Amino acid sequence: MIKAKQAVVTSALGLAVLATPLALPNLGGSTGSAEAAEVGAEVTVDPVAIGQAIDDAKRTADNRSGFVKGAMEKAFFEAGQQHNVMVMNLSQGYNSNQVQGVQYFDTVDYNGITYGVWVFDEGTFVNEGDGGYDNWAFRGWFERTEEQGHTVNFHRP
Repeated sequence: MIKAKQAVVTSALGLAVLATPLALPNLGGSTGSAEAAEVGAEVTVDPVAIGQAIDDAKRTADNRSGFVKGAMEKAFFEAGQQHNVMVMNLSQGYNSNQVQGVQYFDTVDYNGITYGVWVFDEGTFVNEGDGGYDNWAFRGWFERTEEQGHTVNFHRP
């Protein structure tokens, strides 16, 4: 039986990453607020804020797994906790062909290793290489299938 779940922070490092405030520039000199008009209102994704948050994760990480988990958490929260997130070492084999509703994708280099960062609505992502936080991390609404759990089926919240 496959159980649906939302991933949670499972380490002190993950908690420290979440507790680190994001330093986003104030570009207009004024502040404002927004309210959702209705439940289920569309959430917009700010690619600049996500990119800045991932760069922040890169600067503050002491090791690869810390960077990968930090980038995942930062992207998830910058996307309003309303989208699925995948961070993957692009030198590993993977298949992202079934990922749908991509709101953001970019690559980031950490100590010579290129990672892809996806923020998306739903679909299937397959890690064809090694697992572990050195190579990938994901957050959102998903079921892992097959024996090693390298196939992840994401759905909308």
